[in-house]
Amino acid sequence: MNHITDEQFEDILEGKDMGLAHLRQCQKCRDRLAEKKAIAERLRSAFGSMQASPDLADRICHKLNTTTTAATSEKSMQRVSLSRHRRQLWPALAAAAAILIVLVPLSMYFGTSSTARAAQAELVEIHQENLGPDREFFSDAEPEKLAEYFKSELGFSPAFPCTGHGMAIRGCCVAHFRERIVGSYVVDTPQGVISIIVVTDTPRSIGMSRMLERTRSGETCWKASFARCSMVTVRLGDYSYCAVGEISHKYLLELISRLLS
Repeated sequence: MNHITDEQFEDILEGKDMGLAHLRQCQKCRDRLAEKKAIAERLRSAFGSMQASPDLADRICHKLNTTTTAATSEKSMQRVSLSRHRRQLWPALAAAAAILIVLVPLSMYFGTSSTARAAQAELVEIHQENLGPDREFFSDAEPEKLAEYFKSELGFSPAFPCTGHGMAIRGCCVAHFRERIVGSYVVDTPQGVISIIVVTDTPRSIGMSRMLERTRSGETCWKASFARCSMVTVRLGDYSYCAVGEISHKYLLELISRLLS
């Protein structure tokens, strides 16, 4: 049975008529929908109560009105007046900016669904297990051998990054993500160890946000952060390649770009 995807849940929450008969038959999907609706309602309630101070709005309006009045005076006096009012307006504008600085990251964090955050936690857990002493790797210096291993275990051969520049593939293994078997390989880099986990889930469904930067060949990249780990993902065909490590998004983007070389 194919359950409802995260994208379909988002469409339902936005009020779109999906006409999904599956919901009437699947208790698991109904429970997930109820959970998502409860989270969305709590978020609306929390952010709906967050407002700028009425005093702040009055001060900004007063300064703008005063500045407008000053514009009718002589040019020389106008320049002096505008300069003075701009200086007086800065504290109010700074306070408004501070509110945005706080609210935007919070909305991005809480806007990520609980299932997406759980998926990010699973990716980090796979990476941490890759660093542990008990992880069994298939290691070989030849990429063709590694591809054959993945083909036998997963039924397909994922793309491998071009190494060099201090980067080397330590080995590859299989792991479990969202109750499915997925492939993972570990890359030693000058800045630390990175896991690349290959999943069928789209970047959006695991809570990734689109990056402004792209790969060297122009592919769209996505990013997220969980605990101390950064994540950068690119979609190649039917698979998402998730690079996970305790290093910067910029360096992970460089590694992901090598997948397309």
